[in-house]
Amino acid sequence: MKLPKVWTKRLMHLTPNIVIMFSTITLSMNLTKYVNSSLGLAYALIFVGFIFASILVRPIPLKYVLAGVAFFAFFNALPDLSFDRLIGVMNLSLILLAFLLPSPLPLYLVAGYLIYFTLSYSLEESMEMIRPIVIGIIVNAVLYSLLAFYFRNLEKENEVNVELNTKLNQAFGRLEHIAYYDTLTRLPNRELLKERMIEELSGEAQMAVLFLDLDHFKNVNDMMGHNAGDQMLRDVASLLRETVGHVCFISRYAGDEFVLLMRFQQEEEIEELAGRLLHAFRTPFQIDQKQIYSTLSIGISLHPMDASDAETLIQYADKAMYNVKSGEKNGFRFFSAIRSEELLRQVKLENDLRSALTKREFSVHYQPLVEMDTRRIRGVEALLRWTHPELGQISPAVFIPLAEHTGAIVELGEWVLSEACRQVKSWQSAGNPDLTLAVNISIRQFKSPKFASRVLRILEETDFEPALLELEVTESMVQNLNESITILGELKRQGVRISIDDFGTGYSSLSVLRHMPVDFLKIDRSFTRELTTAVPAASIVKLIIDIGHSMNLQVICEGIEIQEEFDMLRQYGCQIGQGYYFYRPSSPEEIELLLQRRTPA
Repeated sequence: MKLPKVWTKRLMHLTPNIVIMFSTITLSMNLTKYVNSSLGLAYALIFVGFIFASILVRPIPLKYVLAGVAFFAFFNALPDLSFDRLIGVMNLSLILLAFLLPSPLPLYLVAGYLIYFTLSYSLEESMEMIRPIVIGIIVNAVLYSLLAFYFRNLEKENEVNVELNTKLNQAFGRLEHIAYYDTLTRLPNRELLKERMIEELSGEAQMAVLFLDLDHFKNVNDMMGHNAGDQMLRDVASLLRETVGHVCFISRYAGDEFVLLMRFQQEEEIEELAGRLLHAFRTPFQIDQKQIYSTLSIGISLHPMDASDAETLIQYADKAMYNVKSGEKNGFRFFSAIRSEELLRQVKLENDLRSALTKREFSVHYQPLVEMDTRRIRGVEALLRWTHPELGQISPAVFIPLAEHTGAIVELGEWVLSEACRQVKSWQSAGNPDLTLAVNISIRQFKSPKFASRVLRILEETDFEPALLELEVTESMVQNLNESITILGELKRQGVRISIDDFGTGYSSLSVLRHMPVDFLKIDRSFTRELTTAVPAASIVKLIIDIGHSMNLQVICEGIEIQEEFDMLRQYGCQIGQGYYFYRPSSPEEIELLLQRRTPA
């Protein structure tokens, strides 16, 4: 039978007083009964008198004073007790003090003294007996103080709990918002999008996934700074809410990409909504008192027609968006409208690319770099190759952009550098001590955190001489002068040499180039191809070679395929050549045979 709630509360409020009285009476009886001397009995009686007085008085300061006198007498009575009586007496004293005084500090001070007093018996008693007592004092002191705190604050418990629950709910709400919402735009993030998609796709309703990407958004960041870019993203989020928020679930997927979910009956509804979005973006955004125009590229996939799972639907919508972006932009396209064998092959490659490295499907081939005057092999360039188990050889022109897009290029680039350093190091040890290694660096790899330190770590792990490594970076990668000088300067200080790859195809400024820690200029194969057929190409090549010489840089020309190209480049003063005229990219085994003679037949 349950007690009425009011009686339960009264009993809980009476419990501290019951504990105090019970522990005081029991402790007083133990002290007066078991002390061994008259002095000990006197201290015990003083304790009894003052402890009861402290219970009866109401002013807190006076209660502390009386309790202090009582426990001073208690401490003096303790030595008169036998060791086997100490445990019970000490525990009772801790219970009493915990419930008697509002502050836990006196309890912990007394507990500290009791530990000290117990340890003083270490010469008489074994540590096996003393150790549990000390641990018990610590545990009981904490436990009793917590119990006393609970009972003492019982009247305020409801208020405290209500306030605490409110704060906890607010904290959980903030954590949930951080976990599921983008902090910049306040839109649902990728995690919440996927949860919402799983929930929606479990039903029978038709769903459209719209993948939105802002056209030319990078120009805003580059020209006006990232603060302006952030403000534009916030404005875009507001515009999306105003335009389609009543019919779509809107999320920020990544960067300047947004994903919308929409239930539909007819595809015309989706077309109408996409048109409404494109029309809304005709109005310019006001950023830093400037008018910024932006358009949208929209890719659309449909459930259940195109796919039935969230990942694939997003991927298909992404592919459809890129199809728009690679064309005229500012439009929309359904995935089903561009479905083709080649597109499906690309999706498969993107999925398989993520696991190709762990499955050992990649290999490194090498193409020799040749001294134009002597035709001697001075080094090799590492070239990544992918042999797909089903599709066979995949062209680097196909899988390198995919790796850049997915971010896998960073891991791939490090693997190529490590693998090539180990291989070339073995050739150096086998009689080619001055053989150099050239490795292409992607822009995503170059801008990844601690790029330079990771390169130096690989050199250290493979025991590769930094002066024999040439890192090839493109012109566009060094446009941010301060950042590039910092990264390349750190590598140069360790001896690594730097080459500007595909020179002449980017947007280099000579004023920028002269500040860069560069050792080589590499002329792009597109100029070499027209060297003997187009006068402008020949003039550009000669100009690049002259610029390189004037800046004390060595010039490398790639794509040399015929004797006439070789003769012209040698006449212009090009020092190093690369191309089918000399050697094709080959496996390590074939290169090893070539290195036994180092000059072509």
